[in-house]
Amino acid sequence: MATVSGKGGVGKSMASINIADMLRQMGHRVAVLDADLGLSNCAALLNEQVDATVAQWVNGQCGLEDLPLNSKGLTLVTGSDDPAHSALNMELMLDAMDQVLIALAGEHDFIIIDTPAGSGELSLWALDRAQLGMILLVDEPTAISDVYRFCKYILGIDPTYPFASMVNFAENEQAAQDIHERFNTILQYFMNKEIPYMGFIPSSEEIRHSVKKQTPLTRLYPDSPIYKEFEFITHNILGRVTEKTASQQKTMNHE
Repeated sequence: MATVSGKGGVGKSMASINIADMLRQMGHRVAVLDADLGLSNCAALLNEQVDATVAQWVNGQCGLEDLPLNSKGLTLVTGSDDPAHSALNMELMLDAMDQVLIALAGEHDFIIIDTPAGSGELSLWALDRAQLGMILLVDEPTAISDVYRFCKYILGIDPTYPFASMVNFAENEQAAQDIHERFNTILQYFMNKEIPYMGFIPSSEEIRHSVKKQTPLTRLYPDSPIYKEFEFITHNILGRVTEKTASQQKTMNHE
C-alpha cells in the first residue's frame, strides 16, 4: 500500500505508522518504507534513530543489509533523512528502492510506502508498485483540489487504478463521510469515477499527544475509541488488498 496526499502536513506519515502497527498487532509481518527523501518523519514518529538510509546505500556508505531497522516488531527503511539527498540521481534511487522492495517482500506480509506529497517521481513509483493507493483527505479546499489533480493525473494513465480514501482531522463519522462524498462528487462529475471509503481518523488530543510522545496511538492508547477507528480502517484495507490479489490471480489463471 502507498499512502498519498496532494500536499504535505495532512498526517500521512502518522496514518502510515499507525496502520502499520495495527497490522503488526493483527499478527502480520509489516515493513514501512519512508520514501519522502530528506523530509522523512516515520523514524521520528517511532522515536528511532536512523543509522543507514537508501540514499547512503546508493552512495556506497552502507550495505543493503544495514537498511532495515526493527522498531518493536515493525521494520522501517528510510529513503533519506538528509535534504541534500534530494539532488541524487533519481534513476539510481528508484532502482535502489526497487531492490529494497524485493528484499522486504521476501520477509514481510505487507509493505506500506509513505510517499512524498504531490505527484513527484517517487510518489508515482510508489503507486506503480502498490496494490492500493490510500489517499488521505482533509477538509481543506486546497488539499482537496491538489489531491484531485493528483488522482486525475494517475487515472488518466490508468483508469482502473485501485485508489481508496481515508479522512484525517474529522470531527466525527458523519463529517468524514461528507468530506469523502464531496471528493467523490468531484471525481464523478469530471471523470465519472468513484473511490471507496476506508474510514476516518478523528481530530483529537490523543493523536497530538501520541505524535509528541513519538509513539503510535495504537501502542499508547489501546483502549481509545480512536484505536477502534484504526482497527476499522486496517480491516477495510485488508479486504481491499485481498480482493485485489484475488482478482489478479483470477486474471492470471484465465490467461
